[in-house]
Amino acid sequence: MTTVPSGTSTEARKAKITLLFESIITKGELELADEIFHEDFYWPQFDLRGPEGVRTWVRAFLTAFPDMVDLVQEQVAEGDMVVTRVKCEGTQTGPFRGLPPTGKRAVFTAIGIDRFEGEKVIERSAHFDIVDLMRQLGHTTLEVPPVNNP
Repeated sequence: MTTVPSGTSTEARKAKITLLFESIITKGELELADEIFHEDFYWPQFDLRGPEGVRTWVRAFLTAFPDMVDLVQEQVAEGDMVVTRVKCEGTQTGPFRGLPPTGKRAVFTAIGIDRFEGEKVIERSAHFDIVDLMRQLGHTTLEVPPVNNP
């Protein structure tokens, strides 16, 4: 069983965010969400709330990419904020954002920005290149229109 560090130091906060990626997502240890995310947690990008909102998102993500491995590459923390760069690698064997599985493997980088209130995350945002991910999965092709030079 994974132990969640206590405290409000930047190191404790970075360790908690590492658990999000390397234990909750990669290992499916969804119960850790209660110890890391505030009951009033909000993820505006997906309109998810509380630890159960985190579990909802992780379940959907792991349905699409059951072999997903998220490895923290670097973190910066100051005050109540932690910014994390993560390498994500997985095979799409389930539906993702309404698109059918392709069986293709994708490797991409994500950036998470987490704001703490006390010892728990109260708000987060996540950023990654969705166009590149869709291209890797074979869901889209990018066509560049010809340039008309006068």
